[in-house]
Amino acid sequence: MLHRKPLAFLTLLLILTAVLSGQGLAASGFVSGTPLLPPVPPGTPLPTDLIITTASFSLLGDPADLLPLQEEFWVALFSSGDGMRKVTADLYYPRDGIPTGHLNVYVESGLRVNQHVIDTLVSEFEETIRPVINEYFGTESDIDNNNQITLLITALDAGNVSGYFDSRNQYSNKWVANSNEREMIYINSLMLDFGISGVLQTLVHEFTHLVQWNYNWNYAATNVWFTEGMAMYANYLVGKVTGKTNYWDFSTIDAYLASYDSISLIDWQQRYGDYGAAYAFMIYLSEHYSPGHLRSLFQDPRSDRMETIREYLADYGVKPEAMLADWGVANAFDLSGSRYGYADLSLGLAASRLPNLSGSTFTLPPWMIRYYRLPANGKNGLAVRLMGQPGLAARLVERQADGRVVVHELKTGNDGELYYEGYPSSGAELILAAANTGERQQVKVILETPSPGPEGKLEAALLPDLLVPGRYTVLIKAGKGLDGPPTVEISGIRGGGELDIVQAWGDEGLYVTESFVSETVGTGPVLVLIKGKQAGREITAKQTLQLQ
Repeated sequence: MLHRKPLAFLTLLLILTAVLSGQGLAASGFVSGTPLLPPVPPGTPLPTDLIITTASFSLLGDPADLLPLQEEFWVALFSSGDGMRKVTADLYYPRDGIPTGHLNVYVESGLRVNQHVIDTLVSEFEETIRPVINEYFGTESDIDNNNQITLLITALDAGNVSGYFDSRNQYSNKWVANSNEREMIYINSLMLDFGISGVLQTLVHEFTHLVQWNYNWNYAATNVWFTEGMAMYANYLVGKVTGKTNYWDFSTIDAYLASYDSISLIDWQQRYGDYGAAYAFMIYLSEHYSPGHLRSLFQDPRSDRMETIREYLADYGVKPEAMLADWGVANAFDLSGSRYGYADLSLGLAASRLPNLSGSTFTLPPWMIRYYRLPANGKNGLAVRLMGQPGLAARLVERQADGRVVVHELKTGNDGELYYEGYPSSGAELILAAANTGERQQVKVILETPSPGPEGKLEAALLPDLLVPGRYTVLIKAGKGLDGPPTVEISGIRGGGELDIVQAWGDEGLYVTESFVSETVGTGPVLVLIKGKQAGREITAKQTLQLQ
């Protein structure tokens, strides 16, 4: 189950009035409708073409004119796929028809909405939602040259759809039929039965789609996961920036974790868990790879989001498959303070959700994470080899008996296979986390005892200071590379102590200690004790050296 971690910024938390109470969007069982992107006929001018913003919308008249108190709008019929119906709606804000801000609210005739609810929606949009989204993501378009957005509260024929954005409204009826010819957002009137929080979350979500259209109006259907993830993340962003946590609802992420083994990040099926996967991914990406809250990714005009993400991560020296594997570990174990965890969320998978590896192969669809328990290692250590196709990455998670969790990155061999060799601690649970950003592939797993390799050997030598008589440093040479700097202790007839490593050439297995003077240990023989680790195995060496 997901929980939010304590946040320092909550000291700024606003005490919300009773009207802001109620269930969130996800808690009500609603999902936000995937943006409707109707086919645009050949020859249609680009949205940036002046004919769209001037001649085509001249019928709307002077932007300073009064708003009609009643108006007809086209609304999508979700039950028929691509059908439309026309509804009559009454102006609820501004009541006098004189525009005062950026949001005008209409309610389908025959429906009744408390005016206080409408006023709350407008004030939250003007004072919270729009300023945050504009600052961190960008600005919406203004195709009709009036700097206003129409919000229509209407009875949608899909009871589980909370609202939607329809890009056909961004075009003139001259080229795209059934356009309302304006910036517009729809909210299902049923949402009002579940409290204002869910309505506000929907408003953020759909407004984000509207803003993204201004930068990437031609995105392909294969990128729905990206636009939905951004719109879900927008609620997280609004809550984080303002402290208004009623904009947060993480139950979709719970749904993803409950079905992670059947959900691909990019294969959008509009399931509850699909939203959660995209949501968690964007939060993770923003915490580890985006000090600017994903703005550059959001505004990138290319339709191929995979190419965009690859280039974006390349600036950090990270491959997408490596990042996906790290994200998988974060979802299952959430090691805060590292790339394997979250700052603001507390995630995790129960032991029962981590199956044992059955057989020697498993199937890994594109952009999906799989976890498998491996047999416990013996005293001779463990070697893991994965044989697959490009796009494969993996981490070996070692959950030790004392509760500590260590993550080992599988390296790439000369033949392209992934491998790990080491000596996990006795009694540790071993979980393989595998990720794939390539094509669907079969992955072969080979478990072996590590190859012996060269004998682990540590040697020490004294280096006298040529300028200061009686001052020495110790040079350590490892016959095989160490996992990290060794510890060095020296003792003689007058005493001794531990010497810090001050220089290291890990690839060559060379380490130099801080200096010491002979008076501290005494002249004559001294004992040097060296301790280190090679591939997880502890090795120790003792050597007697002679001081002059």
